[in-house]
Amino acid sequence: MKSALRFLAALLLVLLPAFAEDGETPERKLIGKSEEESYTDKVVVLSIGQKDLMNNQAFKFFQRTLERAENEKARALVLKIDTPGGFAFNTRDLIFDQLGKLEVPTIAWVEREALSAGAIIAFATDRIYMAPGTIIGAAGLVSGTGQEIDPVMRAKLESVFDASLRGIVKKKGHRIDVLRAMMFIDDENERTFGSVTVPKDELLSLTAQEATQQIDGAPLLAAGIADSVDKVLEAEGITGAEVVPAKPTGFEAIAWWIAALSPLLIAVGIGAAWIELKAPGFGVFGFISLGAFAIFFFGNSVAGNLAGYELMAVFLLGVVLIILELFVLPSGIAGIIGVLMVLGSLWFAMADKIEFDRARESGEMISSLDDLLLRPAMMLGLGLAGGMLALFVFARYLPNIPLLRSLIVKKELPSGSPAEQDLGRSLIGATGKAVTDLRPSGTILVEGIQHDAISRQGLIPKGESVRVLEDGMTYVVERVDGRP
Repeated sequence: MKSALRFLAALLLVLLPAFAEDGETPERKLIGKSEEESYTDKVVVLSIGQKDLMNNQAFKFFQRTLERAENEKARALVLKIDTPGGFAFNTRDLIFDQLGKLEVPTIAWVEREALSAGAIIAFATDRIYMAPGTIIGAAGLVSGTGQEIDPVMRAKLESVFDASLRGIVKKKGHRIDVLRAMMFIDDENERTFGSVTVPKDELLSLTAQEATQQIDGAPLLAAGIADSVDKVLEAEGITGAEVVPAKPTGFEAIAWWIAALSPLLIAVGIGAAWIELKAPGFGVFGFISLGAFAIFFFGNSVAGNLAGYELMAVFLLGVVLIILELFVLPSGIAGIIGVLMVLGSLWFAMADKIEFDRARESGEMISSLDDLLLRPAMMLGLGLAGGMLALFVFARYLPNIPLLRSLIVKKELPSGSPAEQDLGRSLIGATGKAVTDLRPSGTILVEGIQHDAISRQGLIPKGESVRVLEDGMTYVVERVDGRP
């Protein structure tokens, strides 16, 4: 019991400071605000790479960069695009909520390809340039699995996206009919844009040469061809300004990895906590468990997931109930509730905050729960499977590993105990006495040595004679007289 209380107290001490709120940005729950180079009067280059538009964490970084560029009055913002596309709704929200509203001049430079969501982002900038041999277009909507969308659902989605983007594209001076030809299929008519003809049932894609062709005195889409950001700035008449790349802070970069490795952290935290609760005092496995759960909650919070004070409090309360179940009130109810609270807090802590807020504001929370919680559920499942595997391995092999045995088993032996010379001998069938009440966990004395034990029959009062049924890190026992 003392070991469990020490573990809980240490868990509180580790987790609470990790969520100390910064005065300037309390909603972020960061340890502190990293010092970053100011964007004032500088050209900010934001790279959108091959996998960035398929990464929720990258969208959060993009949002923060756009906000900084606007608030710090950057000279210009250049989006360096090389992507096959990504999440459609995340892209729409990025454009509709931020990119399309920026007062800072925005320029898209297609470094290699701007397809699908990448093409849509380019249309939300003030000017588009393309490197030689690049391509832009093919922005049709597809499902997350790549399968064909139901015709009615496709019509609804296309209507929503057309309405969301129409005003922004016109404001930026681009042709909405070009974007529509890239996004929407016409199964009845061919469409012609200068030298480019789009056959029926196909989407428009343009090469750099085709995108820059002049039609009625204006470029079809791109303002020019440039082989570098410097050439783009020269064409725009932006000279003498310092050019700086937008980069994630150290906390953000680390947090993205932590969020991705959440299943491993859950497995390590569960496995180490179980071992620690079986050992007297507070030792190395307690610190391992503390570190794993603290990193889990802190990393997911910084990464922009729902992890925060509220879920951390639910997690801690669940741990308290589990400890009460094991050592104080073995009713079963407290343990079940505690396990559900721990698992629920870990599950929701990995849910994306942006997706959660979007579902809540749209009034579609119930219908969005499947998509919102599916990925966290899979990650939690992986973590639990890893934790169970770790428990099995440790329960099976820990007593026979000299190094780990010295960390745990030896501490249970009285000084000078003869059992120090015979740690590997099986005690199955041996009899002893309950040193404490077994509720169902407690301590027994067998052959002058104290061991952690658990009763197969429920409560066994202190002083009762017991027989060992199974040995290992924790002994399974029953009353000698067999009474329930």
